[in-house]
Amino acid sequence: MRNVSTALGIAAAFATTMVMTVAATAPAEASCARRIVNKSGYIALVSRDGGPWVAVRPGRSQTINYYQSGRIDVALTCGPGALPEQAAYRASYDTVAIIDRCYIRFGDGFFEDQLGGGFIGRKDTAPLALNNPRQGDLVVGPQAGGCPAIERGAISARY
Repeated sequence: MRNVSTALGIAAAFATTMVMTVAATAPAEASCARRIVNKSGYIALVSRDGGPWVAVRPGRSQTINYYQSGRIDVALTCGPGALPEQAAYRASYDTVAIIDRCYIRFGDGFFEDQLGGGFIGRKDTAPLALNNPRQGDLVVGPQAGGCPAIERGAISARY
C-alpha cells in the first residue's frame, strides 16, 4: 500500500511540474480594452497591425482591444470616402501588450518598464495625445482642427 502512495505522489509531482513548465513557456497574452477618442473636426482612421481601417467620426470614440504587441496607424482625413493616403496628418506607433499592461510606445524609453511608454511627455505627438487618460488610449485633440464641411455638419448625416 505504501508503494502505491509513493507512486501516486511521484505522479502528482510530475504532473504539477509539467503544468508549471508549460505555463512558463507559453506566450503571455494580453487583454486590454482601450479607447480611441476623436475630439477634432477630422475623421480619424485607425488601423492595427496593417488590418482594416476603422473610422472614428468627430466627437466620437471607439474601443480598441490589445491582445498582443504590434503597431497602430492613425490618419486624419476629410470626407467620408477619403483614403489614408490622402490624409492631412498621418502617424504610426508601436504598441506593447503584456498581460494587463498595454501602452503605445513613443519617446525615449525613460522609465518605460516601470511607467509605460511616453509616460513623461518628452516627445511632441500633437495633435495626438498618446497613453492619455490611460495607458494605451489615443486621443485626437481639438487642436488638430478639422475640415470645413465636417465642422459645419454638412457631411455628418452620411455616417
